[in-house]
Amino acid sequence: MIDTLDHCNIVFDSLENGTLVVDEECTVWSWNKWLEINTGIVSEEIIGKNLKEYYPELDYKGFQRKIRTTLRLATPTFYDASLSNRFITIPRNKVTTSLLTTMQLQVTISPYIPTLKRVMITINDISDLHELKMTLQHRMVEIAKLNNVLKQDKQIIDANLMIVKTDCGCLITDTTEAFCHFFGYENEKLVGRSLSSIFVANKHETEFLLMKDLLQKKQKWSGEMELHKQNGEQVWMDAVISPYLDETNEIVSYTAIYHDITDKKRIELLSVTDPLTKLYNRQKFDEVCEQMLMRKHWTSVNTFGLIIVDVDYFKKVNDTYGHQIGDAVLITMADTLTKAIRTSDILARWGGEEFVILLPDVDMEKAIHAADKYRQAIEQMNVPKVGTITASFGVAVFSYGDTQETMMHRADRGLYRAKENGRNRVESVLS
Repeated sequence: MIDTLDHCNIVFDSLENGTLVVDEECTVWSWNKWLEINTGIVSEEIIGKNLKEYYPELDYKGFQRKIRTTLRLATPTFYDASLSNRFITIPRNKVTTSLLTTMQLQVTISPYIPTLKRVMITINDISDLHELKMTLQHRMVEIAKLNNVLKQDKQIIDANLMIVKTDCGCLITDTTEAFCHFFGYENEKLVGRSLSSIFVANKHETEFLLMKDLLQKKQKWSGEMELHKQNGEQVWMDAVISPYLDETNEIVSYTAIYHDITDKKRIELLSVTDPLTKLYNRQKFDEVCEQMLMRKHWTSVNTFGLIIVDVDYFKKVNDTYGHQIGDAVLITMADTLTKAIRTSDILARWGGEEFVILLPDVDMEKAIHAADKYRQAIEQMNVPKVGTITASFGVAVFSYGDTQETMMHRADRGLYRAKENGRNRVESVLS
C-alpha cells in the first residue's frame, strides 16, 4: 500500500492541475506539487491534518455530502465551486487585465480508496474560460444594444451583422461586409452562386431536414450549424433563416442571419464532456435522448436505436492492474467506438465501464448489425499490459409510447442477457 501510494503521489505531482486525497472527515492524505505552488502550503505540513484548519470558509456540510455520494455511487461527481458556494480559495497570480484575484475552479470528486472512505479531488483552473464567458456575455450585451440602432443604420448593419440574401432558388443576391470578412469571401464573387455551394450540408442530417421542411412551409427556421470558412477553419454559428413572401403568399427570397458562437460552444463542450474519455457525459446524453424522443417522424420501419455497452470483466482489470490501467482501457474503448460509429450516432459515457449509443434512422436489424460491428472493433483492440478486451451489448429500439427509462430498461435487459450467455455478444429485447 505504501509503495502504491508513493507511486500515485509521483503521478499526482506530475499533473498540471491540483490533486488531493481526503477522507470522509476531510483529513488530507495527499497534496500534489500544483497545490503546493499555488497555495503556498507544502504537503508535509498539511498531510494528516484536517482541511478545516486551513480553509474554514468551505461549506463542509455540502462538501462531505458530495464525498459520501461519490463513495456510495462509486462514480465521480462534480462540486459546484461557484461564487455562492466556493471551494478552497487559491490566489490567481497570472497577470491579466481582469480584476479576478482568485482562481475559478472546476472540482471533480472521484472514488479513490473506498474501503478507507477516501476520495481523490481534482482541481482545474478555469479562470481563463470564466473570463472568456464574461467577455462573451459583455459582447452579447453590446450587440443587444446595437440591434436597436441597426434598424435605421444600414452602414452599421453591413459592418457588424453577417447576413446573406438569396432568391427563392437559394442563389445569393447580396451579402453584408461582415459576412464576407468573417468567412473570407468577396461579395462580387458570391452573388449568383448557390448558398449550398459555399456551406455544404449533410442531406441526411435530421436538423437539415427539419430546416428544409419549415422553409417549404414558409416558416422561419432558427438553430445552430457547424460551418467552414473559405480557409477551412471550423466555426459554429447561431443562424436564423426567414422566407420573404409577396402579396400572393409566394416565397420571393430568403434572408439568413448568422452569429458566431464558436467560443460559447467551446465553453458548453466542457460542461457536457466526460473528463476521462472526452466523450459526452451522462447529462448531455439525457438531453440528446430527450430531443430524439420528442421528434414526431419516427415510424416502425424508420426509428432509432439505443445501445448499452459494458466492458467485460472490468473489475478484474482494475483489481489486477490498477485503476490507471483501467482508465487506459476506458480511454481506448472510447477512441475505438468513436472511430467505429456513424457520424450521426451519439456516443456517451454512461458511468463506470458503461457506454451508451443513440443510432438515428435504424430498425432493430440495423441496430443489431451496428452493435456487432462495434463489438468486433473492440475485440480487435490491444491495450498495453492487459491485451485483448471484450464488451457486451444490449440493444433496444424506440416504439410508440417509449420513454428513455423504458428504452434503457430493455437495453439493460439485453445487456444482462449478453452477460449471462457468455459475454462478448449482442443481445436485444423487443418488449
